Amino acid sequence: MVPSSDYKLRNYQPGDEFQINSLFNAAFGRNSVFTPRSLDFWVWRYLEMPGFDPKGVFILEKGGRIVSSVIETFRKAKLGGEVLNLGVIDDVSTQPELWGKGLASKLLEESIKYAEQKSLDGLTLYADPEGHAHKIYLKYGFVDAKTFHFYIKTLSQDEPLVGEEESERKHNGGVLKLLTKENLKEYAEKFNKAYTRMEAFYPLGIDVLNWRLFESEKAFPSQTWIFRSKQEIMGGGTLRIREIVAFGSNVKTALLEYMFTTKPKDTSTAKIILSKLLEEAKMKGCSMALCIISSNCDFESKFLESNGFSKVAEDIQMIKPLSKFDFSQSAKHCWYTPYEHMIG
Repeated sequence: MVPSSDYKLRNYQPGDEFQINSLFNAAFGRNSVFTPRSLDFWVWRYLEMPGFDPKGVFILEKGGRIVSSVIETFRKAKLGGEVLNLGVIDDVSTQPELWGKGLASKLLEESIKYAEQKSLDGLTLYADPEGHAHKIYLKYGFVDAKTFHFYIKTLSQDEPLVGEEESERKHNGGVLKLLTKENLKEYAEKFNKAYTRMEAFYPLGIDVLNWRLFESEKAFPSQTWIFRSKQEIMGGGTLRIREIVAFGSNVKTALLEYMFTTKPKDTSTAKIILSKLLEEAKMKGCSMALCIISSNCDFESKFLESNGFSKVAEDIQMIKPLSKFDFSQSAKHCWYTPYEHMIG
């Protein structure tokens, strides 16, 4: 269905952020599980994102009111040994009273055209495999590429924390400290080296890591812990605090992101980091911890399950190929988890 001439198609203009953010909350607020957005979050998530392109924000306006929007951002991803340029479709939003009129589909078509103009290798988005939108994306040439699993752990104040025995032994001779901007460069080197084994990862520059780990603090509480042994960074992890609305109740939730160890399958270091993140989460009054990993990351899955996490849901990353690259072969491998796209 093509929208009538009553609708004006345009791109982002300064000052649109309030309406676009309110539109997102209206469109997704009816879901049984929903993460409300503040205006500060939207500004951080888009306007302050390194490389943000206002022409990638597609809007339908009626009578001066923004009624539908789609946002396309861009990232590099290393897949199958090649560095690809991908467009990422976020926040496909329409005012609920206008659902079914083809507004979001029109904007999706515009985002596909824009990706083709920029000669991108593909367009990617994230969808509930059981949701109605998944079927629509299939019609537009998107294919299922990778499944991501959501793991949660209920945090009880009386429950002993993971790895407390390591804490009592001063972390096997090591020390946990908060990441600062002064040691961000060293951290970036270790972080990037640890994640190069993951498909769909491309080393992150200092500007991107600063945006993710420090600039985000004005949008929501965030802290990153690093573990050192003999002055060497052995691993790290980030804790973010978000209010999630689940089945009508507000749940203060700890999002555990970017956890890594410099040595593969280093369970001891992983336990120390996980313990610290959960300890901080409990101190901040979180009642639940959430972590997302690629479906075939077997070591990480077993590690979380052995420490009280349960798999509760999944999302599918879909890709519309715009080049000759064979995404189906790459999808067989363990993928990097792009949290900023998966946690709205």
